[in-house]
Amino acid sequence: MKMNDAMRGYDYDLPLMDELNNPEVSVSRRLLAGALIGEGLDTAYFATTEMLEAFISLETDYRHKVRHGEGFLMAEEILTAKNPLQMRLWHLLCEKAIGEAMVDLGWLKSLAYRRGGMARVLREENLPLEYVPARDLVGGVTASDMMATVIQRT
Repeated sequence: MKMNDAMRGYDYDLPLMDELNNPEVSVSRRLLAGALIGEGLDTAYFATTEMLEAFISLETDYRHKVRHGEGFLMAEEILTAKNPLQMRLWHLLCEKAIGEAMVDLGWLKSLAYRRGGMARVLREENLPLEYVPARDLVGGVTASDMMATVIQRT
């Protein structure tokens, strides 16, 4: 069997679904993995990385007893932008201790990186790469679309 035939139709969400269904993984990490399902490879990685950097900066601010430091500004920028993926991550992590949230985001970043690594394998083998996020297949308005409109009015 040729690599081209084996990888045709590969679902980039499989590593995420494996973690989502893994009973040995904590519930919070399973939820985080589920939050990336359907997201583009680069979007998932960079959004997670940006969120991790904000949490690291928040932890640094806390340790230096700075209330409105760099971490606050980074988190404020993320929350103001209202990126749907980052808002999901925020709501899954905002009630956790910052240190725990950082560790979970580090794990998620690694998972997103490994997921994107499959695309690199395909490029190196000169295989056609096509990934369509699930949200691009929706044939109507979603709840997220509705809430984005409401949030923008306030």
